Amino acid sequence: MFKYLVLTIFLLLSPCITQARELTIVTLDNTPQAYLEHDILKGFLVDIVKEAARRAGFRVKLKIVPWKRALSMARKGTADAIFNAGLTRERAEYLVYPDVVLITEKVVAFRRVGSSTFLNKDFSSATMLNVGIGRGYYYGKEVTNAIESDKFRCVEMVKDIDLNIKKLLAGRLDIFFGDYYPVMKSLKDNGLLDKIEPISGPETGMPIIYSKSDTYLAFSRKNYFGNLEKISEALKQIKQDGTYEAIVHKYIPIGKTNF
Repeated sequence: MFKYLVLTIFLLLSPCITQARELTIVTLDNTPQAYLEHDILKGFLVDIVKEAARRAGFRVKLKIVPWKRALSMARKGTADAIFNAGLTRERAEYLVYPDVVLITEKVVAFRRVGSSTFLNKDFSSATMLNVGIGRGYYYGKEVTNAIESDKFRCVEMVKDIDLNIKKLLAGRLDIFFGDYYPVMKSLKDNGLLDKIEPISGPETGMPIIYSKSDTYLAFSRKNYFGNLEKISEALKQIKQDGTYEAIVHKYIPIGKTNF
C-alpha cells in the first residue's frame, strides 16, 4: 500500500519536475525577422528560435522591445537570451555567443528612385553624402569604420527604418543604410518600391553589399547554464534539414536573394 502511495505522489509531482524550463528571449521590432501583427508575434527568426528551443526541450516567452532595452535586459539578466545580436567586444562581456550564426545580414544603401546618388563599395564617394542609420544598430565592420572615421558629410541617427524612409523621401538624407530584407519588406508593405531602391552596381545590376554582419541567438551571462547549448545544436539541425530555408521563404518571397 505504501509503495502505491509513493508511486501516486511521484506521478502527481513528476509533471512539475520534468516541465520544460521557460526562457525569456528578447529582440527588436525588425520586420520580417520579428514583428507584431494584430498583437501576434511573427517573423522568420521568431519561428526559427521557437523551433530550436522546442527541439532542445525549452519553452520560450518572446518579447519585442526597443533594441537598447533588449541589450540592457540581457546585460542585467532579466532576459535569458537575445536574438539578432551582432558580435562586438562590448557585448561579449555580458553575452555568451554560440558557434552557430542565426542569420547573416546584408547591409546595403538605399536612395530615392531616379536619383544619381552613388556610393562606392570602398566609400571613396562618401564625403558629400548625408546618411541615415538606426540608433543602437550594428552595421558590420566596414560600415561602422566608415561612420566612425567621418567619411560622410553628415550621419543622422534615428530609431527605426520608417524614420529613415521618411527623411529620405523628404530629401533630408541622400542615402540610408539598412539590412536588405527588412527594408525591402517595409517598402513592399508601404507601396514604396517605386520610390526607394537599393544602390546597385552598374556592371552587375545587383545591390551592392557594403557590409555583411553575422547575428546570433546569444545568451545572458547572468543566467547561462550548460543545457542552453542544446538550443544552438538544434539550430544547426534546423539549418541542415531544410527547416530554416522553408521558414525564411514563408516570409520573404520578394526581391533579389542571390547576391
